[in-house]
Amino acid sequence: MKKSIHLIFILLFLATVNIGAQEFQGSAFYLAKTNINTDFTKNIPIERRQYVIDRIKSNSEKNYQLDFNNTGSLFYEEQRLDVSGSSGRRSSWMSSMNPIQGTLYRDYSSKMFVNRVELFGKFFLIKDTLPISKWVMTAESKQIGAYTCYKAILTREVPQRVFGFGRQSEDSDENKSKMKKINIEAWFTPQIPVATGPAKHNGLPGLILEVSTENTTILCTKIVMNPKEKLKIKVPKKGTEVNLQEYEEIRVTKSNEMREMFRRRGSRGGGRPGGRN
Repeated sequence: MKKSIHLIFILLFLATVNIGAQEFQGSAFYLAKTNINTDFTKNIPIERRQYVIDRIKSNSEKNYQLDFNNTGSLFYEEQRLDVSGSSGRRSSWMSSMNPIQGTLYRDYSSKMFVNRVELFGKFFLIKDTLPISKWVMTAESKQIGAYTCYKAILTREVPQRVFGFGRQSEDSDENKSKMKKINIEAWFTPQIPVATGPAKHNGLPGLILEVSTENTTILCTKIVMNPKEKLKIKVPKKGTEVNLQEYEEIRVTKSNEMREMFRRRGSRGGGRPGGRN
């Protein structure tokens, strides 16, 4: 069985290399759904708790677009009106909880990425090398729309974070030492020979059309190949340039500062998060 799986994917890889020499472009549209545990809201004063839960729900389902060609790709969120009437600055604390962050550019040839993200009102340009993902191929296949897709699984070790507004921090020394393994399940199609996909998922011999992690599912709903108007896949600009490690250090510091602010407001019965007292 293992030999047959290896043979299948060697043939797929060779086909991908041959087709990859051709020039093409396209756009893939995705719907992402995230399940966020709201148990941490128990630590929030009751007069603000429902507001927080409503904001979580509004951020748990989003639409994204991935523009790609045979040299690079650009992944970004489709813009929509905020019916709640909240400003972007007020909701920036909530967007930091979303597992899919900002605008992501990938360059296949240089194996580099640029991720433009907003963290509590400030923009950063994270520039670093594309991580090498050790996907395990399976013999499973299924049809997604007009495309035959194959299943691959990636096991990754991640910090076991606890989000809350109390004294316990998700980035405390105690939580930093706790790691957990998660399985990422992806379905990709060699019919579109680009080693990219939604969010930070990439490295397979074909476009990823569906991916599931422990709490997020991203599904491709539409693909447009070779549109008449040429796509503009541009590197994101405007932001403080950092590498991935530098950004994580900044994120931890800012998250702890925000958590301390919530703790202080909660202790004196302050106003709703992100708003005015």
